[in-house]
Amino acid sequence: MNPRTLAAPLRSLRAFLPLRPPMVPSAGRIIPLPASRLGARYYSESADAKKEESFHAEEDKRITDLENAKQESDKRAKELEEQLKELKKEIQYVRADYQTATRRAEEERKKASEFAIASFARALLGTVDVLQKALRSVPQPIPIDNQQLKQLFDGVGLTEKALVQTFERHGMKKLDNLHGEQFDPNLHEAEFMIPKEVAPPKKDGTPHNPGEIMEVNSEGWMIGNRVLRPAKVGVVQPE
Repeated sequence: MNPRTLAAPLRSLRAFLPLRPPMVPSAGRIIPLPASRLGARYYSESADAKKEESFHAEEDKRITDLENAKQESDKRAKELEEQLKELKKEIQYVRADYQTATRRAEEERKKASEFAIASFARALLGTVDVLQKALRSVPQPIPIDNQQLKQLFDGVGLTEKALVQTFERHGMKKLDNLHGEQFDPNLHEAEFMIPKEVAPPKKDGTPHNPGEIMEVNSEGWMIGNRVLRPAKVGVVQPE
């Protein structure tokens, strides 16, 4: 029989037969997945694992970089702190040097000013001495009927006072209240000495002690911290 003659009836018969029902797995039976699907799932899990490993590696590298950056930053901060301390010390030294230089410059300026007027002021002190002697030579009290002498005395007194005030404005000061003070060779010049037994008493009636000033013949003057002219005094003889 020719097989081709049977092909057509078989195709017709297949058309009238019911389709084969799908296979339903029984309870507890595992149907294996196709190999193609198993390969795809393995590839997906492997790719995810590589991505996770790459992510962790990047995170570790980033953390390491941050730690290194922090260590470098701490090192730099410590260096800057040391530099700041050194700068503060230098500023303190410079400030101290500046203050010292300013103080010395001011002292030198004062000394230069004092030296500049010292000779002139010392010469004028002689004028003050003359005026004071003139005032002491006028008997007191002045008679009422002698108004000319009274006016002359007042005029000389005003002149002496104005001259002393001018001295004081330029840093000069008089050594006052020397009676009863101890003799100081740096400030006083002793013109004579007398024993204690023959020395006149003080104004309050008490006797002078050895080495005390009992008489002032010429007033002493200071200019700043220097002696312009020592006071010329009489002293009770030391023991």
